[in-house]
Amino acid sequence: MFLYKTHVFLIISLSSITVRAQDDEIFSNLIDGGLTPMQNFKADLYEVDRKEPTEEPEKVEIKLFYECLCPDCRIFDTMSLKPTVAKLAPYLKLHLYPYGNAQTTEISDGVYKFKCQHGPKECYGNKLHACAIDYLSNITATVFFNSCLMDSARKNNGSDDQAADECGRILGVHPGQIKFCAKHDRGMYLLKHFGDESKKVGFKYVPYILINGVENDGSKFMKDVCAAFKHPPAACAQAQ
Repeated sequence: MFLYKTHVFLIISLSSITVRAQDDEIFSNLIDGGLTPMQNFKADLYEVDRKEPTEEPEKVEIKLFYECLCPDCRIFDTMSLKPTVAKLAPYLKLHLYPYGNAQTTEISDGVYKFKCQHGPKECYGNKLHACAIDYLSNITATVFFNSCLMDSARKNNGSDDQAADECGRILGVHPGQIKFCAKHDRGMYLLKHFGDESKKVGFKYVPYILINGVENDGSKFMKDVCAAFKHPPAACAQAQ
């Protein structure tokens, strides 16, 4: 027992010496560098105090109401929305509503069917878009994925399972959950939600675009978005 205590005491003593030596080395380096430990501590505090608090960047709010097989919607989404988001994503508060001129009917308690302007294929495509919004949970990633679904290069006008698989490969997105959502109740409820929000606005055509609450025809979208800033970001000057 006495030998055990002796060993423990020696280990603790050696550890203390090691730590003490490390501390002495640290303090010696500080002094060699021209600062006492306390001066160095004060310098660190000064660096912290000198940093100005970060502020949230000014953001422009955009709301886009559309349907996935509408030719004008496809052109706007791929040629105007996507490039604008690519340049200004940190400065945008973007909301997408993939429903358009569809109609919703409740056929039983909590069960809905939809009639879309371009037929059942569009209803399914709108669900794919809605499920991508829900699944990706990142509006910039969603814009790129949904824009890819609507690209003119997609067969059969896109926004179907084949387009989802192709865009998944291109963008590194796993489309399985998005397709599963679109085929089941989650997609139905999401489309119902976007339909309810669309009906509140009461637009007569798509794409229907609001920039900070003001209707916009989309013809000069990037320019109009930049004009909505009080202090336009540098990306706006580069885009002119």
